[in-house]
Amino acid sequence: MKLFISLSLASLLAPLAALSQSTDGLQSTSCVTSSGSSTDLYKTKSEIKYAKLFSIEYHNDYKVVNNLSTKDKYILYQCGSDKPSVNDASAFIPIPVSKAATWATTAAIFLEALGVQNDIQNLGTAPSVVSSCLQKLLEDVIEPFNEGNSTHTDEQEQSNTVVFNMPGGQDDDTSNTVYSVEYLENSALGRSEWVKFFAAFFNAEERANKLFEAIASNYECFSTKANDEYNDIRPVVAWTSYAAPTEYNNNTAYWQISFADYKYDLIRDAGARMLNTTGSQSTMFSSSQAFLDALEEADILIDESFVSYSYKDLLKNYGIDDKTGTTYSWLESDRVYRPDRLQSTAGGLDWFEAPVAFADALLQDLISVAHPNFSKEGYSSIWFRNLAKNETVTTVTAAS
Repeated sequence: MKLFISLSLASLLAPLAALSQSTDGLQSTSCVTSSGSSTDLYKTKSEIKYAKLFSIEYHNDYKVVNNLSTKDKYILYQCGSDKPSVNDASAFIPIPVSKAATWATTAAIFLEALGVQNDIQNLGTAPSVVSSCLQKLLEDVIEPFNEGNSTHTDEQEQSNTVVFNMPGGQDDDTSNTVYSVEYLENSALGRSEWVKFFAAFFNAEERANKLFEAIASNYECFSTKANDEYNDIRPVVAWTSYAAPTEYNNNTAYWQISFADYKYDLIRDAGARMLNTTGSQSTMFSSSQAFLDALEEADILIDESFVSYSYKDLLKNYGIDDKTGTTYSWLESDRVYRPDRLQSTAGGLDWFEAPVAFADALLQDLISVAHPNFSKEGYSSIWFRNLAKNETVTTVTAAS
């Protein structure tokens, strides 16, 4: 049986682009003329089901958005009203936001998914952005942060109502900084549900709720079909990486197997199994042989190294001189992948952007790796490429 539902990145983002020219799905788009409204301005609310690291509390004319990881409390109050009296606030942000900046490209993808990408004024690590629409906006709408001039950067940040950043990120101490930690969630759907976090700043709860409902529905459908169809055929998947000797690791190479929680969920929901059930988030090896010994039971290898861009590179970095003399299933069956198929011209990986926001497309991609006959005929993986079969990367530009 093949599942005749097929998602592509274009099909995910195309309907959202039209939202940038519309107020559909937005609430309380105008400023109020007084404080202490007795009317509920936010009739559409977001309820959090999967994400564990943020919460939203609604009041008549303001919201309290809590980052439960950093313990930050953001007070979002309707423009035109006074700042509410709330203790221990990390920042007061008037909403709906019309001028936003983000240092992280992942946040920019969430804003694009909400159809508010035209409200982005400044963007950090701009060359890494893979989204063709954001690249297009960088040509004439979005100004990249001037990372070489701190004075200019400060001016850029202060010209925005909110600056989205990661804890410990570049220049993260401004009064309008808001931290997001979607990457720390322990499930793929939990990561994607952060669209509701960002939506609160734009009064775009209706858009976020509808988008996430569709993502969660697709995800459940894919997972149910994959596990029903392949319950007795569960290949073992290993997420691996190699770090070359540098000054940052005492000039000592090491090899790693990742056991991040969200990957456990993804592998299980894709009808496959993780390499083992160790309780740690990763296992590090100081010798390639010990690393390879740990991969004996793996059927599929997904390499996340920053340096293995070809199959030849990977074999060399993993200490494999002669493939014919090995008995590793993942080598013999040519099931060696990297999640780097979509890249910007500068080498930025979409792996750190769209898959975080679109858990359903990510799951379908992973199922296509674990069970190649699952998806509709002609389905082409969005993010994973087979190194062993010399599949090439796809470079995304503003003209794509």
